Amino acid sequence: MDCQDEREPKSENPESRGGARRRLFRRLRRLRQLPKMAAIGALALVLLIPRSDDFRLTPVELIASERLFSILEWEVANFPQKWFHIVGNLLPGAKPTRDERLAIVDDYLEAARRADKEKRRIEGAARTGGFGGASAASASAAVADDYLRELLSEKRRLQPEAEEAVEAEVSAVLAEFGFQSRLGLIWPPVDFRFAQPPRLLVISPRDEINMVGGVFLDPEIAPFDRDALENRVVDELDYSAYVDNIAGLATFPNMVNDLYSTRTILRTVAHEWLHAYWVFHPFGRNYFASEEMTTLNETAATLAGDELGDMVFERMGGDLSENARRYAAQSRADPNFTAFMRETRLEAERLLAEGMIDEAEDYMRKRQWDLRLRGYYIRKLNQAYFAFRGRYADSAASVSPIGDKMRELRSHAADIGEFIEWVSEVSTPAEFEALLERVGDASG
Repeated sequence: MDCQDEREPKSENPESRGGARRRLFRRLRRLRQLPKMAAIGALALVLLIPRSDDFRLTPVELIASERLFSILEWEVANFPQKWFHIVGNLLPGAKPTRDERLAIVDDYLEAARRADKEKRRIEGAARTGGFGGASAASASAAVADDYLRELLSEKRRLQPEAEEAVEAEVSAVLAEFGFQSRLGLIWPPVDFRFAQPPRLLVISPRDEINMVGGVFLDPEIAPFDRDALENRVVDELDYSAYVDNIAGLATFPNMVNDLYSTRTILRTVAHEWLHAYWVFHPFGRNYFASEEMTTLNETAATLAGDELGDMVFERMGGDLSENARRYAAQSRADPNFTAFMRETRLEAERLLAEGMIDEAEDYMRKRQWDLRLRGYYIRKLNQAYFAFRGRYADSAASVSPIGDKMRELRSHAADIGEFIEWVSEVSTPAEFEALLERVGDASG
């Protein structure tokens, strides 16, 4: 996730989760006769989105059954569309110039934002009766629907070229750092689709902060329904739950939200490509080996993805000096908020360690209201919130030292390409510590 981190619980028992994943790896080996690109998609699904044992619904999935989002269905719908367009572009004919493609990116993102704004306006008017009387409402709604269809049609027309333009710009930057083969190819290819990623229902035990699973939900799920699902998980399963938003998702093609700023989108595209790249190296293959390896992967992808994305943004004519604080790591962009959140997490963990679950939950609810009084809106603070957000070591929800250590490692690398290659071979947290010590000694 750009969150960009998304797992589905296979069982409430970690051992059965591991068994399900081993069976999926055996299934993957039977896919070797598929075309190479399809096999990559299958690999991404196995490594990044582990499914339930034998595809049976878990108790959490049963609770959320009416709101589940199918990654497999999304892959089947989007993978062929993506490559049919690429093949079509190989045929003779007029092709947009680079400048024209960059303009298409701007036009597409503007259309996406306008369509989203119009959709929300129509939904709001329908809820409040804002269209006026019955006859006036019918006429106004028809006009609004026509305008929305027009915007959505414009989005669909521009989307393939906008995606290809972004992919080409990211690929050009990656090539500068040696990620291009002798044949001139980036492996794995930079490949994504603009889409609204699913929401993620995060699951944590109530007696500790630990993400034990997650379920993808319909991106259109309403706030009331989020609360209802979270409450059902607590009441029926005695687990903490939180429905969170994500900016991107490592599928194949990767999924990237088109409602963010251009700079954030480019950072997300780079972030998700790094996950795909590391799948072919020990670092990514050990993503699920431990919580520490998950945090290492996410923190490295955020650090390197932000740096690569900013290079692409500048290459496309963006001004990096604008809103610099907005794009800084949260821990540095808002140190007061970060201190408040980390204090909250440490105290909640202390209470949980002493078996004081109700007291810890009451404390987190109180701290959430304290944040609101200070002007910060967080829908809910609980174990699941900290478990998911804490996987990103630079976030305010994390108390991990990995963020500082990852930045230290980057400071020793000649460039971002060398940093990416260094971490590619890391299989364990101990290997990461040894790498940091080794390059630190060499630099000192």
